[in-house]
Amino acid sequence: MSEVTPRDREWMAEALTLARRGHIGTAPNPRVGCVLVRDGHVLSSGWHAAVGGPHAEAAALQALPPGGNARGATAYVTLEPCSHHGRTPPCSEALIASGIARCVVGMVDPNPKVAGSGIDRMRAAGIEVTILDAFPEGRWLNRRFLSAMERGRPWIILKCAVSADGFMDPPRERGEMGSLAITSPALRRLTHHWRAEEGAILVGAGTVGTDDPALNVREAEGPNPLRIVLDPEGRTMADRQVYADGHPTLVVGGPQELPESVVRLDANSQDALPLLMEDLMAREVRSVLVEGGADTLGRFLDTGLWDELRLCHAPQRTGGGLPAPSWPTGEDALLRGEHPFGADRVEYQVHPASAAWVGTLCPPTLSVPLP
Repeated sequence: MSEVTPRDREWMAEALTLARRGHIGTAPNPRVGCVLVRDGHVLSSGWHAAVGGPHAEAAALQALPPGGNARGATAYVTLEPCSHHGRTPPCSEALIASGIARCVVGMVDPNPKVAGSGIDRMRAAGIEVTILDAFPEGRWLNRRFLSAMERGRPWIILKCAVSADGFMDPPRERGEMGSLAITSPALRRLTHHWRAEEGAILVGAGTVGTDDPALNVREAEGPNPLRIVLDPEGRTMADRQVYADGHPTLVVGGPQELPESVVRLDANSQDALPLLMEDLMAREVRSVLVEGGADTLGRFLDTGLWDELRLCHAPQRTGGGLPAPSWPTGEDALLRGEHPFGADRVEYQVHPASAAWVGTLCPPTLSVPLP
């Protein structure tokens, strides 16, 4: 196996930039980029853009100019080329057929269906394969996929809007219902973009009862996540939007009578989260955005079942209302950074165990422009 050169890392960084373009629509697949290089020049490149579409390697081969070929080239791929037939043919076979001489791989695919077999197949065909000894940026990019493959659970993101005096919901008049915004419309658009990036969105019974949320993507482009209601005590009513609008919802517990569009997962309060994680793995849900109230967020915080924390800080005080949970501090959380967002501010934290597992604390980036 040849050593990794500085030039190899430069080409791999370009492949990683391509992989980032597939940030919405690739789940449950990983995000992958590929660059084909010969004699120091790029022949073509590609990335995995959507489930069911060409993988990065196939996209790069398809992008070769008319009459061109990849014979003798080096393929830089951020993740090991697959070796099995799924929605698309095996990419390792496509690279072998293309006549490449070398393949530089960012990391071995931990998916049991691959797990080194793509590399073995290329080596058996005479292709020189080099694997990066460390690729933390690639691990961070695919943290959702890798969490499912290596840890057996989705990547969990906790999100909460907080007033300047520490409240997550302003004071309400008796019987007042609906969502009462704390942050600006611009920041709310960002949170809808976050919804489109994740496989599922979760709230608790209190949020369903008080806010009656739709839990869909309205102020951004992208697919709606699977809606999840955590209600092991059966406190919610069947007339809430998440049950009655005809769109798919998964409820842990919930009311007795539910429409056919709602799937019930029976669990008591103690077993709710472990059983939910098991169910989501079976559904190939790679990530969950938790937008619940204080009790629901506290349940995840108390059990340590979280990976990222996104706090949306508003500049104004509410003078009361529903207090926000106590957030991790010190050794219980790693501050990844902050972004001003108009008058608001977004704070990012990462669970220390999750950061150690990924192997990096990548700088925080917003996937939409600042206002």
